[in-house]
Amino acid sequence: MKGAIGNALIMNMVITFIIIFFSLLIGSMAYSKAYKTKNFILNALDEHASAGKTRLTANSEEGRPFNEKVNEYLGRIGYQISTKNNNCPTKESYIVAKYNNAGDYEYCIYQKRYITDRDNNAVIKEKYNYMVLVYMRFDIPVIGQFIKIPITGETKTYTEFR
Repeated sequence: MKGAIGNALIMNMVITFIIIFFSLLIGSMAYSKAYKTKNFILNALDEHASAGKTRLTANSEEGRPFNEKVNEYLGRIGYQISTKNNNCPTKESYIVAKYNNAGDYEYCIYQKRYITDRDNNAVIKEKYNYMVLVYMRFDIPVIGQFIKIPITGETKTYTEFR
């Protein structure tokens, strides 16, 4: 009887270590996917803004080339799709530049505008930067859909001159 209890204890320890190992493995893969997604969207925003194109506004026609580029990448890596309309949380001093609808990929883009002189003689027209919010989700069948960890990143500040 003593040997059976010892074997059960060792078996429980092995199962515990396997669960911990797989949790760390799945977590690092999910974080890596979310981090790559955030960096890709930030780089696409930087290209969009640096090319002198119009600023990205909430799901408008001006943002269509940007959306097509980002959506093609997100579809290729298997990023999650939103099931709700406009589920971007509000951020202090940021306005939503791109929100997601049901069926879109689940990421949000915010824009922060800096106050500049509204004088017509000022050299700077306006200053702004973007913040990207993506989510890290665990690819575990039952509990994975309930665990959603936000990851954010910001672009540099863009300046428009008169």
